[in-house]
Amino acid sequence: MLKLISKSPLNGMKPIKVGSLVLSEITSVNMFTIQPFKNKTKTVSKELKKLFHLELPGDGKSLVAKDNTIMWIGMGQYLFLGNKVESISAAITDQSDAWTVVELTGIDSSDVMDRLCPVDVRSMEVGDVIRSLLGHMATIVRKTDLGYELMVFRSFSKTLVHEVVGCMKSIAAQNKLRGL
Repeated sequence: MLKLISKSPLNGMKPIKVGSLVLSEITSVNMFTIQPFKNKTKTVSKELKKLFHLELPGDGKSLVAKDNTIMWIGMGQYLFLGNKVESISAAITDQSDAWTVVELTGIDSSDVMDRLCPVDVRSMEVGDVIRSLLGHMATIVRKTDLGYELMVFRSFSKTLVHEVVGCMKSIAAQNKLRGL
């Protein structure tokens, strides 16, 4: 009988460092979409608070408690990363194998995002979430303390790395020419 082996979308990619920038794959994360049933949003928020010390965040926001993160990803839609979610008053879908998650960090991370994303990411505060494009890929962008967390569909994994690393190299070269 075949034994299947789970692999991360980027197959355990080592962090890529270019100048002051680092692109790292975030692995081993359970991901679930949560869509509260009709008129159950407050109930779901209370249930999550009891289970994980997290409530449903406001529009364009995310909340973090211990090893769990919940973020707004659209009207009535939330993405939960961390522990397994079950038995709440919502439709829950396991998305763990569907997404690639990377973190872009470094002092020039906003410069990379400026080149790839049509949204003013510099105006984002820590915990803010947007759905936008990164290059031509549908992306969820979350502002972190150190930079940005980027989520794309798994099938765009290699394209994501190609696009981001290309911009990282461009910015590093420009900084070198300026003597930075």
